[in-house]
Amino acid sequence: MRLDPEQVRVLVPLAQGVEELEAVTIIDLLRRAGFTVVVAGLEPGPVTCSRRTVILPDCALDEVIQEPFQLVVLPGGLPGADHLRDDARVQSLVRQQSDAGRLLGAICAAPKALASAGVLEGRRATAYTGALDASGTPSTGAAVEVDGGVVTGRGPGVAMDFALTLIEQLAGPEARRNVEGPLLR
Repeated sequence: MRLDPEQVRVLVPLAQGVEELEAVTIIDLLRRAGFTVVVAGLEPGPVTCSRRTVILPDCALDEVIQEPFQLVVLPGGLPGADHLRDDARVQSLVRQQSDAGRLLGAICAAPKALASAGVLEGRRATAYTGALDASGTPSTGAAVEVDGGVVTGRGPGVAMDFALTLIEQLAGPEARRNVEGPLLR
């Protein structure tokens, strides 16, 4: 799937207790790629992250849940990932995204939300240590995994690699290079 960045719409749902390093890195890099990134709180109003950073989402999830997105990406953190896993709207959204063959991403503990929705069955995935244990889905332990339209990342330390992989999956290697180069990694 190689899309023109201007045509890419991305949804980043945020739950209370999200890992801010992951959320901000994902949002920032995807916007640098020229994608339209919609940050939606599970509830209206500010989201307090796992380390007490406060993020003001663009909107509440209910305002955009019926809109199509080329990518839905779930930042992790606790208890944020548990809230994503336990939210019926997020579970339905994840299944619909998968059924439509559109890209999904989840990092850190958030792959548990994908496992709960059943979209990791038969796929390689990575996650924060122990995050997938209860789901029965094995974690490869890799920094980033791409398998069948699902991109997973191990944790906050690989947030930049994870976001760059999402860019490459959507818009190709040149789009990734265009974002990565000026970062001086």
